[in-house]
Amino acid sequence: MVSSGGNRPLIIACDERAQEAGIRNGMALSAAHALSSEITVRTRDSGAEQRCLEEIALWALQFTSQISVLPPASLLLEIGGSLRLFGGLDALRNQIGDSAEQLGFDTLTAVAPAPRGAYWLAHAGLAASAEDKTTLRHHLNRLPVACIDADADTFKSLERMGIRTIGELERLPRDALVRRFGQRLLDQLDRAFGILPDPQLPFSPPTRFSASLALPSPVHEVEALLFAAHRLILQMTGYLSASNAGVMRLKLRLESEDTKTVDTIVALSVPSRDPKHLINLLRERLSLTTLPGRIEAITLEAMDIAQLAPRNFSFFPDAVHTREERTTLVEKLRARLGDDAVCGLSLFPDARPELAWRETEPGTLVQPAPPLPRPVWLLQHPRPLNLHEGRPWLDGRLRLLDGPERIEFGWWDGLDVMRDYFIARNTSGATFWIYRERMVAGDWFLHGIFS
Repeated sequence: MVSSGGNRPLIIACDERAQEAGIRNGMALSAAHALSSEITVRTRDSGAEQRCLEEIALWALQFTSQISVLPPASLLLEIGGSLRLFGGLDALRNQIGDSAEQLGFDTLTAVAPAPRGAYWLAHAGLAASAEDKTTLRHHLNRLPVACIDADADTFKSLERMGIRTIGELERLPRDALVRRFGQRLLDQLDRAFGILPDPQLPFSPPTRFSASLALPSPVHEVEALLFAAHRLILQMTGYLSASNAGVMRLKLRLESEDTKTVDTIVALSVPSRDPKHLINLLRERLSLTTLPGRIEAITLEAMDIAQLAPRNFSFFPDAVHTREERTTLVEKLRARLGDDAVCGLSLFPDARPELAWRETEPGTLVQPAPPLPRPVWLLQHPRPLNLHEGRPWLDGRLRLLDGPERIEFGWWDGLDVMRDYFIARNTSGATFWIYRERMVAGDWFLHGIFS
């Protein structure tokens, strides 16, 4: 349960077990203790509530960029421009509810053409969908006057007048309503009904994403950490969606009970905001991480982000689909084996075959290959060939198909070569790349295999 704190604390939130014991919101904390001795009470933390709402707002950016935060427990989302993208109102509401459940929150959504009207409906627990002002008025007239933002004296006066619902209040003469309660009360009604404009303060996301989560109890298992990290990844996904961006490098910081920390960094070849892919990469990294003890808090930070390239979808698998699968495999291997264990290859302008390449980051654009025939498999070190009657031999006599290709290079760095290369085939049909060393007459070497 949550209490208001102060000298006379009241119950402001309780779960089902507390309700079964007879505890209700608004009840004095002393009365709640009298009803049950097993209750756990936490004092309300308004700052934590505000931070939590802002974290949920980051997640909600995937549905719309126009969000307003209304403490203590509400968000306003302008969804008019998102309906076609998400398949209509019902589909969007279902997706919001399902996604919020993954975050660990229960939601109640109300839809109205006026923001204050939607807020009053949701605040009263009415999950209505009023797509026009006439329907909105019908729903609002059923709500209790407690939805209005007014002081205690105003509510007492309305109670003495027998006014219990918005509809009964709205039917009073407007001039008399202003004289009795002031223009502010009438303006609230007109904004809720959509008669007056009701601009809201927009939520401004931070320039960098970083979110923390205190775990309900310390854990020392990777899967439990991933369950908590999934919530933060969903928040980051919403944040990235607002700017059509993806993360290139993210950091998960683990904090133990004795304040020791360890950082797990995941680097991606291409930007991504796919929650499933990101959680799989974290799983691979964490499986290789030694935890500093039982973890009680985690922090997720998007260290580098980049714009996602626009994509055209095709009915059949295409080159883009294949490239994405290859990128996903590379990133998973690097997460499991380490960044240095998986690399790309790029051509380098050096005539010596063994020096004509360099390691690069996976996904780096590769220079076009030279028009000369080169084997797919190049031996790390050339292997001397046997000679029969002065001719090279490898599982049979080698027949020269093409050559010579003369390479004389590297005299300036002490690694000079003087070779004549040939394409050769043995009696079994296998094709090789061999060369004759010009500095040592008669010596033949195998340097590559075509097939």
